[in-house]
Amino acid sequence: MLTRGKLPTKIDILGVRELTRDDLACLRADRGTTQRSIPQRFRDPHHALARLIAAGLKVNEAAARSGFSASRAYLLHTAPAFQDLVETYRKDVNNAFIASQDDFFALATANMLKAERQIAERLDKADEEGELLPTKDLIAISRDAADRFGYGKKSTNLNVNIDFAASREIAIRSLDRPQVIDGTVERRI
Repeated sequence: MLTRGKLPTKIDILGVRELTRDDLACLRADRGTTQRSIPQRFRDPHHALARLIAAGLKVNEAAARSGFSASRAYLLHTAPAFQDLVETYRKDVNNAFIASQDDFFALATANMLKAERQIAERLDKADEEGELLPTKDLIAISRDAADRFGYGKKSTNLNVNIDFAASREIAIRSLDRPQVIDGTVERRI
């Protein structure tokens, strides 16, 4: 009989027979979400995402605020266990929590913008006065911003040139060598 889920590592075949419609019925049953895509235990970031969704934010907005990608947040949002978690937080959500999340997000964003503005002003002032800033500061500014825009700290270029004729010659030369295989032959009857 066909089984649902992961097959056992050792299979014992007891007999051979034709398949019936009843055997195929288990293949049509809904298998739900795969187990590997949903965490076995929810950690703090999952709880934060659940609180934001329970507070009434849309999934993509909650994902942006909690650091999840939108696709991962939607995948979690469809899981029954996560929906139960959201429902438990929905009972505890109050207006103060919603307001604190909005205030925190707005303040954090404003602080980031102020910091970037001050960095830009200091760089402009140093440029105008002809002052050279310490190299370590400039590197820190450049590297921290670069990886946010897709330019990693390490870039590796690998150029591989393959000469087809040369690789064929090597393969032909390796075939000319005798190949010795040591072993014994066992016969089973």
